[in-house]
Amino acid sequence: MRVFVLVMLCSLLLAFHEFQRMPDGRLHVHILDVGQGDSLLLISPSGKHIVIDGGPDMSLLEHLGEFMPFFDRHIELLILTHPDADHITALPEVLQRYTVGSVLLSGALQHNGSYDAFLHHIAAQGIPVLLPDATMDIAMGDGLTLDILWPSPDVFGVLPDDPNALSVVVRALYGPYAILLTGDIDEASEATILAAGHDVQSDIIKIAHHGSRTSSSTGFIAAVHPLSALISSGSGNTFGHPHIDVLTRLEALGITIRRTDTESTVSLAF
Repeated sequence: MRVFVLVMLCSLLLAFHEFQRMPDGRLHVHILDVGQGDSLLLISPSGKHIVIDGGPDMSLLEHLGEFMPFFDRHIELLILTHPDADHITALPEVLQRYTVGSVLLSGALQHNGSYDAFLHHIAAQGIPVLLPDATMDIAMGDGLTLDILWPSPDVFGVLPDDPNALSVVVRALYGPYAILLTGDIDEASEATILAAGHDVQSDIIKIAHHGSRTSSSTGFIAAVHPLSALISSGSGNTFGHPHIDVLTRLEALGITIRRTDTESTVSLAF
């Protein structure tokens, strides 16, 4: 009898856990704690999954198991902002463990073993590839739209001096809310985005390059005019991210700061 009760209790707990991960009609944004790197998971109101970057290790896989239903092995959209190791490491494995509807990447070249493996799996599985175009929006069909801002399509096939500068930048739009996701762009890219006249105003910004002092210029942050800033960085990292200059700038502008190095995964719902 005790065994039966224990089995029933475990089954109920598992069912409750799975119920909590079912679509609830809201947009969920998770800035995942992957250490010194970037990885984000967006879950749309109808339960579609958008993964942005894969962090510096395999911890993304554990996070996907935490936030995605056990029976759901489908990622509707995977976005690689740029192929640096701290953004791509888990993505080849993700492509082997999950079915992926489409992939958005800049198309810029980089000599990187993980990137080569990533592209190999995409080709082998015949996954459609999308390239950034500021005239294109990606509508998820349930109120969530991704507005692509950067880079321009002509970076395809280019071997950049600094891959960070060509990071894919998207603005997630849902109802009255806007969330700006900036990859690792630098101040020069920020200035080009503003000069092009793109609408960057957002309630929330994912701060570029883990809070590096080479990003998040005052003019760019002022144009975004966010209420909150999210920073993905590793505790005690050797780069000094987030930099005190960036933190001071955000605080001076009255922007609430949330950080994975102090909070672990940061989760928001709208």
